[in-house]
Amino acid sequence: MHSDEESRRNDLLAAIVESSHDAIVSKDLNGIITSWNRGAHIVFGYAPEEIIGRPVLTLIPEDRHAEEADIIARIRRGEKVEHYDTVRRRKDGELIHVSLTISPIRDATGRILGASKIARDITEKVRAEHTQRLLMREVNHRSKNLLAVIEAMVRKTASSTPPQELVTRVSQRLQALSAIQNLLVYADWRGVDLRTLVITQTAPYSTGRMVEVEGPPLQLQPAAAQALGLAFHELASNASRHGSLSHAKGAVRVAWGLLDHDGRQMLELSWREEQGPEVTVPANTSFGTTILKRATEDALDGKVSIEYDAGGLRWSVLAPAKDMVGPPRA
Repeated sequence: MHSDEESRRNDLLAAIVESSHDAIVSKDLNGIITSWNRGAHIVFGYAPEEIIGRPVLTLIPEDRHAEEADIIARIRRGEKVEHYDTVRRRKDGELIHVSLTISPIRDATGRILGASKIARDITEKVRAEHTQRLLMREVNHRSKNLLAVIEAMVRKTASSTPPQELVTRVSQRLQALSAIQNLLVYADWRGVDLRTLVITQTAPYSTGRMVEVEGPPLQLQPAAAQALGLAFHELASNASRHGSLSHAKGAVRVAWGLLDHDGRQMLELSWREEQGPEVTVPANTSFGTTILKRATEDALDGKVSIEYDAGGLRWSVLAPAKDMVGPPRA
């Protein structure tokens, strides 16, 4: 009866081992594989008949062979190795991350005969953790860049704005920057549609006024979207206070296109105000002017032209499309 119970217990144990999704492998003290379950076949790619009798070093990358000597030494001392994270090689050559638990195998007298190893494939977990670290570094980098932009924006606005207008102007510029960030986050930082960017930044200032947008679908890379988004905000804000959007019949026409210029593909973009008051060159260089000229040129590696005449403000950009315009979103 005792023998029957022991046999059933052994059969149950064997069934559990065979059905496990983890790789369960045994080896002798010379590192030769002596058993191999279905989970090991799935994890490492070898069928039992292909791997039993071969050295366990078959699964270990050459630069990690010293690990096996250390593990065998610990097993000989009767130690158990738990949650040892390392790298192993599949039959197809792919390196995978595994978490190992290794225990001594003893005979009835307690003598150590070999080792039983449970290997859990943690490759996806390691990749996810690596991706998370990359994302956190990227978030940190973008946050620092954004804070630098905000700091410069507040400082420059304060130096060129009357005190009674300061809070309003800073608030408007922060809202414009926030709108750009929302578009980038919504698109997973892959870029922003140029038409959407124009409409988003002009909407607060174009109520009841005409803003005509014309151009092919273009996806702006994040840096270009931020630079142009701030420029559109300044143009729309100025137009609502001093330009064509301050008049009932005033209009703004925004147009763009890609063209070949000296063998390079260039983005040509223009903002043209119509039927507004005559505009003149400002007496002082404000933060808005800095955004429209120098900051935009630096960010896009392009050339900006600003014309002040009786027909209204005309602002145009000619910049390399490479590294600025991305593929359209699906």
